[in-house]
Amino acid sequence: MAGFMGVILVNLFLDQIDERKTISKTENFLEELLPEFINYSGLPLADLSSPALDPSGVAGGSNVNHADNKFIKNIEKMTVVQKCECSVDAVIETINSCSDTQRQPYKSILFRKYVKRDFDLWIYRDMNLSKSKFRELKREAILQFAKKSLRYREKYSVETMIPKLLVFTHKP
Repeated sequence: MAGFMGVILVNLFLDQIDERKTISKTENFLEELLPEFINYSGLPLADLSSPALDPSGVAGGSNVNHADNKFIKNIEKMTVVQKCECSVDAVIETINSCSDTQRQPYKSILFRKYVKRDFDLWIYRDMNLSKSKFRELKREAILQFAKKSLRYREKYSVETMIPKLLVFTHKP
């Protein structure tokens, strides 16, 4: 019974997402705010295109990560540039967490479109997709990004920089 109840709760949560508004809000963030964060952070594009970001945020060592605790204590002391850098890191890690398979090339689409700022035409031709299939996959990628972004806004303590991207039809 408990497993069945979990399925009902997940379905209720997912059914309440207003996909059209979520996609619009997320696209606006990725097209308007992300380039500003990248510019203010001073991070070179080459650093952002690194294919292997450490998902834990700290390479090597034990399974215990104390860097997060130190980071959260110092969030109030961060400059705007540092907050922008953390916001960029949160976005890049969110993109890296998205699916990147033949059927769901979300990570590739998001990275090329919003970080590298490639034209749609270049992306869907390189990926050997039709324009309509590319649009469909881009919409799915943006939705997946919005859903996953909640975790990384909290992980990097950038809730004031990165807005909640999910829009609900009714409050859950």
